[in-house]
Amino acid sequence: WLVLPPALVPAVEKLAQNLFICASSVAQHAALACFAPASIAEYERRRAAFKARRDLVVPGLRALGLDVPVMPDGAFYAWADSSRFGSSSWDLVFELMDRAHVALTPGRDFGRNGTETMLRLSYANSLSQLEEALHRLRRVLA
Repeated sequence: WLVLPPALVPAVEKLAQNLFICASSVAQHAALACFAPASIAEYERRRAAFKARRDLVVPGLRALGLDVPVMPDGAFYAWADSSRFGSSSWDLVFELMDRAHVALTPGRDFGRNGTETMLRLSYANSLSQLEEALHRLRRVLA
């Protein structure tokens, strides 16, 4: 939306109609490029990389006693239950940041219904960084 002098509103409405009536030529060409073989190959490479990260992180968290009730499928976050380590993931994530130097997100950032003992770890990082994070968490949680 815009705040405009009243005299400019009709001209901007005409412009807006042309922007909303259909995708621009530039956007259409960009969309077509997404289906080029090279683009598809890159998407598949990235999908495989995120799967490898997920397949490292989820078993790693589970081995630490952080149950992952649902296997991530389509995002790069693991949602884990930290109840084994206390009743507040809020307190735990600050302790882990202080002692393990690993940043996690407490469940309460995502609502209040059953999230108090949940935490979230992003695996949008390299495998080596994720291995190091799991190692640091293991030292503190063991």
